[in-house]
Amino acid sequence: MLEKFAGYGFNKSHAAAYAVVAYQTAYLKANYPVEFYCAMMTNDVSVTEKLSEYIAEARDVGIEVLGPDVNESGVYFAPAKDGKAIRFGLAAIKGVGEIAVEGILKARNEHGKFSSLSELCEKVDGRTVNRKTLEALIKAGACDTFGETRATLVAQIDRTLARAASILSDRQKGQSSLFGALEEAAPPMPEAISNLPEWPQHELLTNEKELLGFYVTGHPLTPLAPLLQKYSLHTTAQLAEVPNRSMTRIGGMIAAITHGVSKKSSKPYALVTLEDLEGSVQILVLNDYDKFRPLLEVNKPILVVGEVSTGEDKPKIFPQEIMPLEDAAKKYTKQVHLRLPVAHLQPDDMVKAQELMAAHAGKCPLFLCFLRPEGGSVFIEANGRFGVTPSLELEHAVNRQFGDKAYYAVVDRNLPEKQRRVWEKKNGGNGHNGGGE
Repeated sequence: MLEKFAGYGFNKSHAAAYAVVAYQTAYLKANYPVEFYCAMMTNDVSVTEKLSEYIAEARDVGIEVLGPDVNESGVYFAPAKDGKAIRFGLAAIKGVGEIAVEGILKARNEHGKFSSLSELCEKVDGRTVNRKTLEALIKAGACDTFGETRATLVAQIDRTLARAASILSDRQKGQSSLFGALEEAAPPMPEAISNLPEWPQHELLTNEKELLGFYVTGHPLTPLAPLLQKYSLHTTAQLAEVPNRSMTRIGGMIAAITHGVSKKSSKPYALVTLEDLEGSVQILVLNDYDKFRPLLEVNKPILVVGEVSTGEDKPKIFPQEIMPLEDAAKKYTKQVHLRLPVAHLQPDDMVKAQELMAAHAGKCPLFLCFLRPEGGSVFIEANGRFGVTPSLELEHAVNRQFGDKAYYAVVDRNLPEKQRRVWEKKNGGNGHNGGGE
């Protein structure tokens, strides 16, 4: 019976068809990567996790992903810079519908590129582009081409829309200038809403993340990348490959928090979305909720030590320890090495090094590593009174003074033993649930 079924052509035809599709997909990705990623991003534009994954993958292979631009973007993701980059589509901005995008593109095709926010509002049908749409465009960076700060453009929206509506009304009444060829120059904007300083970087990035699903002009964690690289044992992208119920140490920024009360135990819990430079993972805080609660703040960088659960579709972490990310250097650095090329040493370098270490005094052992011109190194352990407190600030100060990579931290990569979960203790180690909610 099995032999007869194996000869059935349905499964074989499917295998052949999928093989062809797989080959075609691989060919497109290898030979037309920009067009391939444009299609993938457009197809999954509403799935933030997928979109972020494609953008990261495209950047990894050297393809630049450009933010939205009212003068360059189309409706969807499209090749840019002669096919060497990907331009974000306007319809992918949350709060900007396709009707509004079509109105913008129609006006751009008829009148050319927009030179200012005023011109955009005057050329585009006001019934399709309203205040909410303009605010989303500006905050997403689509109007950066006008050369004004985003703070300035948002402050000018109401006045600009009012003037555009007035001009449209005059045109409809037949009060436009001769043949409509000459328009009255726009009056200058009040000083109170002109040339405003830009919003803080974290606010710019928050807006981009909210409206686009990813960061365009930077990432809040970029300044902390050295800490993540040194003290995290995995990234979120690597967690799916980690053995189920093994331990990890991972850093990132809290992107979202949901607090609740377990239906089974009536105890509070928190479901935390932790985001690093490669993706995100959920942290389920059940044990020690009260202990960790003060650290659970959106946009706060943290380091989590915990057990990885890969038994479901997406990995999840049960934390045993949570700390501010900046504390990782102090807790997990075993030694600090000051690497000094002998060929470039100056007479007063040792004095500068002593002063620098004194400004960051602590208990972590300091080693002087002299790099010889012919190769090899000579290590000298400094006296205990020259111990330091490892930190990102110390790393930056050392590298500024003695050159890039002069600072080196020997990191403790050992992990604590896995703790038994609360429900396992009650059930003798055999119980399991998805989090106790």
